[in-house]
Amino acid sequence: MRRGRKLWIRSLVNLSAEVIPYFWPMRNFVHHNPLHEMESLPFERAVEEGRRIFGGRPFLRREEYSRLLREGLIKEKFLRERVRRFLEERGEPEEAEELLLKLLIHEPKLRPYKNLHLKAPNVKPPKALVDFFRENPEEVCRGLLRSVGRERTLPDLIDGLTGSKIGERTDDLTIKSVFEFLDEGQSAIGMPGRERGFFRSWLELAKRDLRTRLRTGYCVIERFCNVEDPEEAIEGVLADLKIPEDIWEGYLTLELAKLKGIVGFIRWRSHAKEYYWQRIYPTDVVEFTAVRLILGRGVMERLKEKLPFLPDYESVKEFLERKPERAYLMWEYFSGEGLPDLISLIPSKLKKPESFIEEYVSKKAEARALDWIVFVSRWIGKSPEELSPEEVMRLVDLYSDFEKKEGIIWTEAIEESLMDDLVSGVSKAKGEKRKDFLADVIFCIDVRSERIRRNLEKVGPYRTFGMAGFFGVPMAFVEVRKGHEEFLCPVLIKPKNVVLEVPVEKIESEVTHLAERILHDLKENLVTPYITVEAIGFLFGFDFLGKTFLPGVYSPLRDRIRNPEGRTKVVVDRLSEEEVERTLKAVLTGTVRRIVEKETGKDNIPDEVVEEILSSLMEEGETERFKDLVEKLKREYRIDRGYRDLIRERLKHIGFSLEEQASLIAKALQSIGLTENFSPFVLVIGHESRSDNNPYESALDCGACGGSSGIHNARVFCEMANNPAVREIMRRKHGIDIPPETVFLPGVHNTTTDEITLYDLERVPGKAYPVLERIKEDLRRAGKETAKERLRELGGEAEPEKVKVYAHDWSQVRPEWGLSGNYAFVIGRRELTSHLDLKGRVFLHSYDYRKDPKGFLLETILSGPLIVAEWINLEHFFSTTDNEVYGSGSKVYHNVVGRFGVVSGNFSDLRTGLPAQTVLEGERPHHLPSRLIVLVEAPLKLASQVVYRVYKVRELVTNGWVNFVVFDPEEGVFYRFREGRWEKYREVEHEVEALRYEEGGDHSQG
Repeated sequence: MRRGRKLWIRSLVNLSAEVIPYFWPMRNFVHHNPLHEMESLPFERAVEEGRRIFGGRPFLRREEYSRLLREGLIKEKFLRERVRRFLEERGEPEEAEELLLKLLIHEPKLRPYKNLHLKAPNVKPPKALVDFFRENPEEVCRGLLRSVGRERTLPDLIDGLTGSKIGERTDDLTIKSVFEFLDEGQSAIGMPGRERGFFRSWLELAKRDLRTRLRTGYCVIERFCNVEDPEEAIEGVLADLKIPEDIWEGYLTLELAKLKGIVGFIRWRSHAKEYYWQRIYPTDVVEFTAVRLILGRGVMERLKEKLPFLPDYESVKEFLERKPERAYLMWEYFSGEGLPDLISLIPSKLKKPESFIEEYVSKKAEARALDWIVFVSRWIGKSPEELSPEEVMRLVDLYSDFEKKEGIIWTEAIEESLMDDLVSGVSKAKGEKRKDFLADVIFCIDVRSERIRRNLEKVGPYRTFGMAGFFGVPMAFVEVRKGHEEFLCPVLIKPKNVVLEVPVEKIESEVTHLAERILHDLKENLVTPYITVEAIGFLFGFDFLGKTFLPGVYSPLRDRIRNPEGRTKVVVDRLSEEEVERTLKAVLTGTVRRIVEKETGKDNIPDEVVEEILSSLMEEGETERFKDLVEKLKREYRIDRGYRDLIRERLKHIGFSLEEQASLIAKALQSIGLTENFSPFVLVIGHESRSDNNPYESALDCGACGGSSGIHNARVFCEMANNPAVREIMRRKHGIDIPPETVFLPGVHNTTTDEITLYDLERVPGKAYPVLERIKEDLRRAGKETAKERLRELGGEAEPEKVKVYAHDWSQVRPEWGLSGNYAFVIGRRELTSHLDLKGRVFLHSYDYRKDPKGFLLETILSGPLIVAEWINLEHFFSTTDNEVYGSGSKVYHNVVGRFGVVSGNFSDLRTGLPAQTVLEGERPHHLPSRLIVLVEAPLKLASQVVYRVYKVRELVTNGWVNFVVFDPEEGVFYRFREGRWEKYREVEHEVEALRYEEGGDHSQG
């Protein structure tokens, strides 16, 4: 295959796959917009593209919206406004408004297309109306052919014409093959040859796999077994199927969308170069496409004897063109589109369809006409006899157009209702001048923090702030009990610095030991990686009994058994040159020693022998007696000067310089407006979730920390902020003077139990302990009040201790609601919302525009936390509207596969999105599907400039993926971006003074 052609095929496949969003492994669940790759399109167009490609329903059913209206969650006045706007655009008379509202409010179940004629009086529809609904078999067949590459694949079309289930069989074979390759240690026996990549290892296995031979055409497997490259196989299959080249891109998109979970994971995996399993068993979407196409072609070949045409595009085209009557009837029968009264007669008529087609087409048109007559009659309150064909056809046109817009009309009505309440609440804000706070408490912007912030402010004099939960410190973290790196920052950021956690009593030796562990992530190191395996046996036996019968009592005991208390320290300071070289020598010596012991089978290798071998490997000396061993170390383990230089470079990334630390802490404090009047304590509270038997546990952890706990970022932040040298640089270079007596303490909020645990308390001076004890008691009281609130939503008893049972009961499908219900992101002072009960549904990011004259801090907030919040919001949105397509279905049927994802039952595509129990209560939505409302407190000029200069934010705002509102406190006016421009939304009248910044007042809280 020519190189240019090969590159074109590869580019074509990657382009075709771009509409499918990344899917991260479950242990690092990352919230994402399932239509993320379509954000360059207007929202309404993108959701229709999602419907076309993935088959996902972008909006709720009318009955659900109507229920929300009755419950007061949607305000009727906003629904009326949206309906009125729709009618004005169509030029409809005013009375049409009440007609449409009748369907939305009073009779939401009244719909056409439901065979209403079966219950109709004996009415004969007029000929003009029957002709209006009459289908032309030839035109239907032409439409089916045009749909290939646009709405369906060739197997889809063949299945719809013959009921052959080619697509289903291909999916099954593909899923089986790809899971065998992607397995990360769950299977007892791994797929052989995986180091060669998915395509080549699968081909080698397919030659000998009896199952594949039996379920596919053997000749197809044989034909492609000797193909060298996946690109050649892709071209070969598409040419074999005679798919026109001008529709290849759209065709491949539809093929890949059949298993969007697997493809999304492979897309992420192929770009995650640091991912261990990708390094040792590489693959990409091109290899996946080749294997899927070969399997699909094999299935079609296997079934071709049962088809009335050859399974290729040209043969199907010829069949549709030459025998449209037969093709039309086959489609009606097998696709489920047929008329129920006559569908059972179709099989017996297929040999001579010409004698039956006229009767069938006429009766179907008559039935559709009757459906509409009865529907319109009930809709407008006229008898069928009073309806003229013209009136019915006019209302058919109105209803059909309205049905296309109904979802966005309801959605905008929800958003207007929520926005109205939020802005009205903010307008009633009161100024806060208090300065004598017991502590400043920094929480994550996560919506669950809103409840505990509000309750903490009630129980005592606390000033609370919100910022992204990685607290502005992106890092790769090596936890002492795990020994491998985790990226603790949003996925939009690639961390450059590594932080180590080490036991306090072994800090020097453990730095070297853990440095050695993280070097296993280097591509050149082929030594078997350190793998932590949970013990089974004695402890597991107690697990089964304790989790099943006494979850609330047993699990805390188990936590103490598995996590023995021991103080640890985070190493945040950059290693000096001497420390780098000393650690480098220790790592190289230890690595060579282990390999030599493994290769020779001997223990206690003398130090001088290791030194001699190491010197030869670095070409600093020669050794004849170990020549063969040295060559093997270079050839198989790649231990050489290049390896040494890579280790040295890696060690240089451990920790942060003092200048870096000061810059990070200063920028974080400036972004939330905490730059003066510090309290004696500054608590930095990360968050995490704890629940048993929950593959989605990381989805409840901190999204800003890559689906991990926020405690590590909190500890690192405080370690830096407490360093006198860092504070001095901050004072000198950044103008932030933190008093010497102010202590930064890290903590973690367990969102499943609402308990807050403080860490590193040894930093607290003895005289401050009474104050600390009061703070701890207030945190406990705030947690209990928060737990009571959450329990009411979970349907449990208002007993705070009950949340612990939810967390430790391994049969609990909903340990907490998580971020369900989120709808807004407020960026500004805490005074704007401190008086409001936002019910744990709003992201709160502190911000003081007075400290940001050029908008750089706001730019950081909008281009980082806002993007993550939008992903979270839209994942909940679409997981609610269509949980089977965009969500992951019920947890009850989930099983972990390959240690990286979940499937439904024993076999399915990887389930993406959120489980039903996260967004639904039974069949009803718990989450209210609305696009994120962003409310920024800043002068309009400043805010609009920032929006326009950040491309991604501008795209989201102008394309309608978020609702953007700016509150200008200097004018006392709320502005809203709508239809391409900023318009005045609401003015604050008599309360305006309370919302304005007052000279000399302390309004830095967020």
